[in-house]
Amino acid sequence: MAEPYFPHGAFPEVRLGKGELSRRLLAFGGSLMLTEMPFETGAVSEVHAHPEEQLTHCASGRFETNVGGQPGSLGPGDSFYAGSGVPHGVRCLEMGKLLHVFTPQRGENK
Repeated sequence: MAEPYFPHGAFPEVRLGKGELSRRLLAFGGSLMLTEMPFETGAVSEVHAHPEEQLTHCASGRFETNVGGQPGSLGPGDSFYAGSGVPHGVRCLEMGKLLHVFTPQRGENK
């Protein structure tokens, strides 16, 4: 059986792209992967797509979103789903943190 517990900070923070954004792996198992992504006010995760399905949950802060060409917003407790290949992105309106669940696991964190 794979390790069932993952203490926070067990995995290093990984800088993405030019270094404005980062992501930390929190846990993984089977086909699932959980990450956290902190954002400063004004930071942008440009619209992009990938083969993995993604659930995103807003742990804190406020965000403008675009999922599949549909604009929206996230505040604490809100979530969105981006299916495989669906373009999505966010702009941070108020410093916060997003949690992402991917299936299958993305390879760049391991």
